Amino acid sequence: MKVSYVGFIDVVRAEFYSYIRFYKNNRAFLFAAFIWPYLMMMLLLGLGYLFGDPRVYAERLGVRSPVLYVVSASTVAMSSVFIIDEVAGYTLYNRWNGTLPYLILVPMPLSKRLLSASIPSVLLSPAISVASALPVAVYIEGLRGFVLVASLYAAIILGMLPLAGLSVIVAGLVLTTREESNIASSLAPFMLLVSGVFYPVTILPRVLQGVSVVVPVRYVVDIAKSLASTTGAGQLYAAIYALTLMAFAYNLLTVPLLSGVEARVRIHGFE
Repeated sequence: MKVSYVGFIDVVRAEFYSYIRFYKNNRAFLFAAFIWPYLMMMLLLGLGYLFGDPRVYAERLGVRSPVLYVVSASTVAMSSVFIIDEVAGYTLYNRWNGTLPYLILVPMPLSKRLLSASIPSVLLSPAISVASALPVAVYIEGLRGFVLVASLYAAIILGMLPLAGLSVIVAGLVLTTREESNIASSLAPFMLLVSGVFYPVTILPRVLQGVSVVVPVRYVVDIAKSLASTTGAGQLYAAIYALTLMAFAYNLLTVPLLSGVEARVRIHGFE
């Protein structure tokens, strides 16, 4: 008997509807997401004015405006945290809600099911973050600020593609751990640690610098630095190239890995 799979587009549409309804019914959370980059900006620049000179910070990072860069970096950080939490923790949240058996039994390959859950996060989470950065960018840079924010959104989308694939792999592996703790929640802080969001990667130990080479967020940060800097476009092109390779590599890995996880779960269960 041939299995009739649920349409991928239908599932993506349902995920978009669920995502939008979540924010519509949690407006305080939406407001908090909007102001988060400004809270980080005030914290970092406040510490800078208290204990040093923000101009030195900008000089060492190679950026023109510390305010614009910190807002941009906060936008990248928040988008990364959102997608890791929402995609990597997707299976765990369904386990807590008691809906995981239905998720496993949906007549669609698990890899497609988890990828469909990542698409709204990839597109909408950065949109919220970038919208919050737009006013300060336009105020500081004028029309150029608008172009920078639009470019930053495109860079975040490119960076979220490999990060979504990595998060889907983690979401699948959560099914095999038989743990109730949110293992995926430790992934976001570690990625932000090694990506150099608010400090140069070069100050990290050599081991962490090596790990950062395979972390997509690092290259999104490099693009943000390149957009806010006075240097050439060499760093920009190198980061785009690295993210493109990672997008193919991480997402291609999801299919065989999740096929094995799905087969194991259907035989042995997940409890």
